[in-house]
Amino acid sequence: MGAQSPLLLLTRPQASSDAFWQDLPHEIRDAVDILINPLMSIEVSGPLPDLTGVAGLIFTSANALDAYAKLGGTALNIPVIAVGTSTGRAAQVLGFETDIAGGTAEQVIEHVLRQSYRGPLLHLRGENAIGEIAARLSAAGVETSEAVLYRQRLGSFSEATREALSQDRPIIAPVFSPRTARQLGRESMGFEQIRFGAISQAVADALPVGWPHRTRVAQRPDRSGMVELVKDMIMDVANLERRQ
Repeated sequence: MGAQSPLLLLTRPQASSDAFWQDLPHEIRDAVDILINPLMSIEVSGPLPDLTGVAGLIFTSANALDAYAKLGGTALNIPVIAVGTSTGRAAQVLGFETDIAGGTAEQVIEHVLRQSYRGPLLHLRGENAIGEIAARLSAAGVETSEAVLYRQRLGSFSEATREALSQDRPIIAPVFSPRTARQLGRESMGFEQIRFGAISQAVADALPVGWPHRTRVAQRPDRSGMVELVKDMIMDVANLERRQ
């Protein structure tokens, strides 16, 4: 690793981190070193529920779609309401007709109600999820149930990662969920040079109190918004180094 190059720390599961890295522009990838240390692993649990009579599926992560496929789920002649673009792409690859909401659980609820979806809908999700989508949609008059397809297991920094983070260099860490933010905050204690890029204010708020000065929030709560944020953070670091 270059002594002065910024370090991009990716903490999503390996496949998601690899995909995010590939989404970054070539010139940004050339400007940083990458370190992947997942702080969450995905364990498919299932079972796949009975989908008879379901009028539409809600997916709030690409991990849920991956679990759906691993459990034997296939494309059906019903729409998928996807939380954001990356989840929408995963649904389209599987063969679903896909309707993309705005990027957050709140926007999924607003989108379903605005588009006048009729139930019954089914939210396929992980063991830990935010927003209480099924309960709130049902309360609003759109019959919605939910099923857990996978568990999220928290991890920690390896010794090699801790050694890399101890170097005197800028470190940028994108973070995509409140649960990962809380774990990243715990693991990052003592590494004052880390700067965080949060996908939403809710994710930023899950980082330790007193860290707002070290955190920037994406303008849009989706992957493209995070790509733009990370690009801007890396360019800011590069410009600062050139001025020194």
